Amino acid sequence: MKKQAYIKRTLKITALMALVVMCLAACKKQETNVDGGGGDGNHNKVERAIIYTVGHSENQRTVATEAEWDALLDHLCDQAQSGNEVIFYNMRPTSCHTGKKVQAPKSPTTISTSSRDEIKAWMKEMEEQGHTVKVSYDSSTGTWTGVAYSTMAHLATDSIIGTWHFNSLMTNQIAPDGHLLEGDLYVPEENGGSMYYTFNDNGYLLLTFNAMDGTVATDSTTWTLTDEGKLYSDLLPNNGYWDVNWITMSTMIISRTGLGVGDNDFYYQLQFNRQRKKISQL
Repeated sequence: MKKQAYIKRTLKITALMALVVMCLAACKKQETNVDGGGGDGNHNKVERAIIYTVGHSENQRTVATEAEWDALLDHLCDQAQSGNEVIFYNMRPTSCHTGKKVQAPKSPTTISTSSRDEIKAWMKEMEEQGHTVKVSYDSSTGTWTGVAYSTMAHLATDSIIGTWHFNSLMTNQIAPDGHLLEGDLYVPEENGGSMYYTFNDNGYLLLTFNAMDGTVATDSTTWTLTDEGKLYSDLLPNNGYWDVNWITMSTMIISRTGLGVGDNDFYYQLQFNRQRKKISQL
């Protein structure tokens, strides 16, 4: 009986993962408020959800207008000039990237300049392309250095080891011309449960699903991380290799493009938060 119960729980979690892949039919539509015409360019409603680190401190800020975005970039430049390394990434591609052409991951883009205006303009451009951006300032030479990347190459495996709460899955349809369209959001807690991924140092991955009725379902497999910073496990939604866009002691964000419902391509973004306390397991 115990074996049968375990098989049923495993089938349940497998069916759940299939549901996540097909989540467009039940996702929460993300609202975007983009001013498509006129305006002075500073007050257009282009909402961004920026996650950033200044030194070892991680922060998040939502900016609703171009003026607010410009002010945040000035703040980040000020922090870099104060001697901190600054890194940022936009977690909401559905808004500011709507209408932007999806670009395949490339080698990191770099810049070195003595002009604050130039580094700031470059930061804006790299964010528009969906990259993670890192900026530092050398006060001895007056030089700004920037690196922008789509995936974190040579990422240490130890950075991923641990238990991560599956926070949300964002999906955006990719138009035939390659442009990114409005997206949808899947949040496990809003659909009847919570999900956790435990990455072990032996390459073993445990997926735990806690249902609202108190039952627990698990599934397990292996996971790998390539030198290019691509994370793979067949327990990740929609399978395939995922680019690691962001990882700290608190947050991990991964993304990929792939076939969605029907014959359409989609852009997927997963967000995880590191779990500090022990979770319920079988």
